Amino acid sequence: MNLKFGWSRRSFLSMLGAASGSLFAGREAKGSELLVGEHEHSLSKIDGHPIVPITSGLGSTGDIYAELGVKPLINIVGTVTVIGGSVMKPEVMELIRRGNEHFVLIDELEVAAGKFIAKLCKSPAGYTGLVTGGAAAAMVVGYAGMMTQDLEPRLKACPDVTGFPRTEVIIQKSHRYAFDHQIRQTGAKLIEVETREEMIAAINPRTLAIHFTNILSDKGKVSGPETVEIARKHGIYTFNDASADVPPVSRLWEYPAIGFDMVTFSGGKDICGPQASGILIGKEELIHWALMNMSPQEDRIGRCCKVGKETIFGLLKALEIFVNQDYDATLRMYDARAQVISDAVAKFGVKALPREFDPQALGNVTPSYSWMIDSSKLAITGHEVMLQLAATQPVGIGSMGADSGGMRGRNPDAHPDKSAAKVEKPKHAESAAKNPNTFGFAVWQLKEGEDKIIADRLVEIFSAAPKA
Repeated sequence: MNLKFGWSRRSFLSMLGAASGSLFAGREAKGSELLVGEHEHSLSKIDGHPIVPITSGLGSTGDIYAELGVKPLINIVGTVTVIGGSVMKPEVMELIRRGNEHFVLIDELEVAAGKFIAKLCKSPAGYTGLVTGGAAAAMVVGYAGMMTQDLEPRLKACPDVTGFPRTEVIIQKSHRYAFDHQIRQTGAKLIEVETREEMIAAINPRTLAIHFTNILSDKGKVSGPETVEIARKHGIYTFNDASADVPPVSRLWEYPAIGFDMVTFSGGKDICGPQASGILIGKEELIHWALMNMSPQEDRIGRCCKVGKETIFGLLKALEIFVNQDYDATLRMYDARAQVISDAVAKFGVKALPREFDPQALGNVTPSYSWMIDSSKLAITGHEVMLQLAATQPVGIGSMGADSGGMRGRNPDAHPDKSAAKVEKPKHAESAAKNPNTFGFAVWQLKEGEDKIIADRLVEIFSAAPKA
């Protein structure tokens, strides 16, 4: 397969050198504008580091993945963490670079970033934001903050919550999921309920909060607004995990407006911020307590949930771009990418199926594209097509067999023949099982030109496929 990326190491370094030159020129031009005392030094001149080409060691070839012997992927799966989530836009990368230019008090930067988030996301009065090391980290520091408040002995003791007055978190049984581990790791105890009546009956003096898993809203018997109503009546907190649940962008302000005390969104999914970033929006006091439980503070449960100044700036820019985007134009871009593929495979009798799109889906909202193989013309299944896409060299297209949950350990108590960890099938494999002649994938995380690469590879696959 001939992947025509349209650039080489030499052209890349030349472009980088030109960009660096213009950057330095900009700095020199602005130097006279920022004079500091009699030394006439500018912060822009003396701080930070220039962008430079790498001429030796790691990165000097222009292909860091090949240098490490790791195969990169074209993302046709979606914004899943196991393959890197999403790719940041150039403006985001630039603010990450600028964030590296100076030292700053991280707590001060976090407070300022929180105000920026609250304004951008139209948060209710009395709410602010916090940049966290992912949505899972937001849950850790959020729940820890609820339990510790600003009491130093509790801050140091967590997750040993012995003697803490309130440590129980109510959760609907249907809302249990892999990430309630982050609640449990704070020392909080989960109390399962199923109905509204059970939820109310479970509230007692040790109850801290009610957890709401937004993507499982349709599985539970108690809605978000009902959850908030019950919690308010009984003087306990509410937390809504809406990690993968934007777009639509309006959810950034709709969920806090419902009255949830804390709401978290992932920064590294469709918002396309740094992969290890998250957004926690909540009442100012709770956000303050959450910050007290995380880095840069020491001797805290969230010290490992470190967020760098570069990540904070990158997340803010990504969020700004996301909020201000024309989503209709974004959808047209997705359609255009899919059309490139459809046009390429049509000559083989491979037909594009109607686009599936539910803009009000609870999570991972994006169009779904799929194609049907004419079994009277080609003797190849959709599953086989996906396998061959994944086997593409030097850049794989998709990741067949990659469990979105990551590695799984063995179960020593299981039967020897079943002790191996279960690997979940990708969604496209499930659809292929229903109709073996179809295949499909996501296009929302493709970079410019990757639709053509996929189209060319499919042409190769179908050209070599046996005739029916």
